[in-house]
Amino acid sequence: MALSTEVNGNEIIKELYNGSVQSIKNVVPVEHQFDSPKLTTNPLHVEYGVLIGYSGSFKGDLLIQANHQVFGAIGEALYGMQLSEEMLDSFSGELGNMLAGGLSTHLANAGITTDITHPTIISGNAKLTGFKRVLQVDIQYPNVGEMTMSLLLNQ
Repeated sequence: MALSTEVNGNEIIKELYNGSVQSIKNVVPVEHQFDSPKLTTNPLHVEYGVLIGYSGSFKGDLLIQANHQVFGAIGEALYGMQLSEEMLDSFSGELGNMLAGGLSTHLANAGITTDITHPTIISGNAKLTGFKRVLQVDIQYPNVGEMTMSLLLNQ
């Protein structure tokens, strides 16, 4: 299914945003507040996060960024126990899988077929480029911290 018109592209962006927000609401059992989404073409600077690629009708990536404490607090809320430092990368990848899977299900229900890649953990000081634009939304967890969800769009 090729995206040949701007309407289809805008529809996919709308579904990506709505599906991402819904996936976070369904998966993360922590009080949250979404900031307004922003569209940018600037490179992304990542200290810690998980990246999952998409192919099919939509080609791009989902990037979830937060500090270790935010990922750890979400893991504790999901599993009822504190995660060890050794388990944090594994949990962060699994959280990315859960969020990307929820987004894929939302997209499939909207008639947009996708496949997702294995999660890639980014740790350190990375600069991401090579995408056409990014739809980004900050998520505030009042008792925990902030997470940024970015949809890297390649079309």
